[in-house]
Amino acid sequence: MTRRFTAVLALVALAALVGACGGTTASPALTDPTAIVTAALKSTEAAKSFHLDVRVDGSATIRLPGSSGAGTPVKLDGTTASIDVDVVAPAAHATVSAPALLGFNADVIAVDGKSYVKTSLTGPLYQVSAAETGPVNPGSAGSIIDNLGDLLLKEGIVLTKGADLQCGSETCYTVTTNLTPDQLGAGGAVAGLPVDLTGATLKLTMLVEQDPPNHLAGIDAVLTMADGSALTVAVTASRWDEPVTVTAPPADQVKPAS
Repeated sequence: MTRRFTAVLALVALAALVGACGGTTASPALTDPTAIVTAALKSTEAAKSFHLDVRVDGSATIRLPGSSGAGTPVKLDGTTASIDVDVVAPAAHATVSAPALLGFNADVIAVDGKSYVKTSLTGPLYQVSAAETGPVNPGSAGSIIDNLGDLLLKEGIVLTKGADLQCGSETCYTVTTNLTPDQLGAGGAVAGLPVDLTGATLKLTMLVEQDPPNHLAGIDAVLTMADGSALTVAVTASRWDEPVTVTAPPADQVKPAS
């Protein structure tokens, strides 16, 4: 092997090493928890579609819309939901299972301005209504994110950056906060949820992907009620901007309008 050929090989190896190490400029890591939360909110607001997996355990006092009184304590152990949302259409498909509630389950489709709901309590046919009045309104996705941002970024809320974690195939930032009853909104519900939060506290952890655009990877929340009972909610977010197909059920599966 000649000296000239050896020199060429050395230059090629050096070029490959430089290309591997410095061919692309990595985005600087985020260290400020407020910046991490803001980045996650912005990427979520810009998303065209996403998927959510939800698990709920524990108990909560449910106060149905329009009702009065203290509400009804309900056990929600093992409750799960799987939700696909097309923000652009808008459209959504959700399945819900609540084994602790006498095996309750539901299938909800919101598409073309209509909401189709079929539950274990209403029989084998879907009932149809306007999408904005249904239990899953894909058009409200933006307002839910706005509500979360208003809650976490308002004055007096302390956000803390925790240790980075592996979330699926991604590495995620973690940001935690603890909200008092006053900060949470004593005496009412958050984002329209029919859960009585009087005197409740909330410990919330956000998982945010480190790689731009810093998608939200998940939320873990523990709601502790005034009586000491607790409700845990784990949300995993994925499939950002992947194609979503939501179609209305066949006509023979929909209950005729009365």
